[in-house]
Amino acid sequence: MLLLIRRLFWLLMGLALVFFAVNNRTMVQISFEPFWSGFSMPLYLLLFIGIFIGLLVSAFVTGWLRLEGFTKRRKAERRAGYLEDQMSAMAEDAYVTQAARARETAQTGGSALAKTE
Repeated sequence: MLLLIRRLFWLLMGLALVFFAVNNRTMVQISFEPFWSGFSMPLYLLLFIGIFIGLLVSAFVTGWLRLEGFTKRRKAERRAGYLEDQMSAMAEDAYVTQAARARETAQTGGSALAKTE
């Protein structure tokens, strides 16, 4: 059902564009007066070219922003991994230190809890 609605939507959009192009065949003068004298083209072609250029620019900007977000996310993941490694190394060092204190206390005959506090 959804596929049918999509196809119907694009068919109606295509028909609207065809009707628009047929009704706007008049030639318009495009000129960049100080730089270039200009040329003539149909109005519908000018508008279609404008829409196409707008879509290209928006696709480029969207891709650029996605890439920027991806690099930030990747950098954050790398930093989180580094910090996790540091935390596990610190926890391991704390465990080794606590075990060494417990051994010393056991060898001297004292209580392990008294020295760790």
